[in-house]
Amino acid sequence: MGTYSGRERGFTLIELLIVGIIVGILATLVAATYSGVKAKDRNAQRQTDIQQVQSQLEIYYAKHSKYPSLAELNDADWRTKNMNTLKNDSISDPSWKKDSGCSKNDTATFVGAPAKNCYSYQATTADGSACLDAKIDCAQYTLTASFEGGEKYVKSSLN
Repeated sequence: MGTYSGRERGFTLIELLIVGIIVGILATLVAATYSGVKAKDRNAQRQTDIQQVQSQLEIYYAKHSKYPSLAELNDADWRTKNMNTLKNDSISDPSWKKDSGCSKNDTATFVGAPAKNCYSYQATTADGSACLDAKIDCAQYTLTASFEGGEKYVKSSLN
């Protein structure tokens, strides 16, 4: 048999605690970085969506000399007929949920004022009055997306 020195070889409780704390700190840093990257990705998607909607609105204006009302823009059949290259997922915020306040028939819709997890479309007449239905010619608009972190991304009519 071998000799016994009186002390077993292995890690002490203190060494194990220190390693556990270091692993915990590293895991927290990785999680925070990952969530920050995901938020930036969602904000970039919001920006892209608003730019795509703006592009389609300007094409519509070039053809009809007016912008659509909020009701028209929220009508899926109207969008298909008048903005056929605008995909339905371009009108839903990346964090949109069916109960977020901007939903109709389980589909994302625009709201009339900026709101979290929703895109807003505020169309107005030449004198600045609200343009809510198709009976009124809309002369300008403002599109807004709310970024994570509180900032807003705003695009206005080019007219």
